Amino acid sequence: MVFSVQQVKYEFLAYIKEFDGTFSNWCVGISDQPKQALFEQHGVQPDHDPWLYKQLLTHRAARTVYDYFVEHLKAAGAPLSGDTNDFDCVYLLKIAPHTRLQSAHDAWSAREPDSASLENAIVRE
Repeated sequence: MVFSVQQVKYEFLAYIKEFDGTFSNWCVGISDQPKQALFEQHGVQPDHDPWLYKQLLTHRAARTVYDYFVEHLKAAGAPLSGDTNDFDCVYLLKIAPHTRLQSAHDAWSAREPDSASLENAIVRE
């Protein structure tokens, strides 16, 4: 099912509120294979960690959601690569000690969330 920007914003906000209302404890990203990004790239444990993804109509719509959470609400943003212009899925994960916020080839793993480490993890274009 394909969702609108407003639908995804609402669902992500409701999900965040349900588990942890601190936006800096969450990471958002864009992918054409969101499950692979969540579980392989970020190390999300599907049965234990809060995570969610939604497909939008266009990449521009997905980017609007991404920018809203990263720029406006100050959630961490998964790095965007230059070849993501056709990707239309946006995903959300709660940061945990075992999750990775950067690409899998980077050895950095998230620690207990604190404002200093999360501020460094935010990606802006």
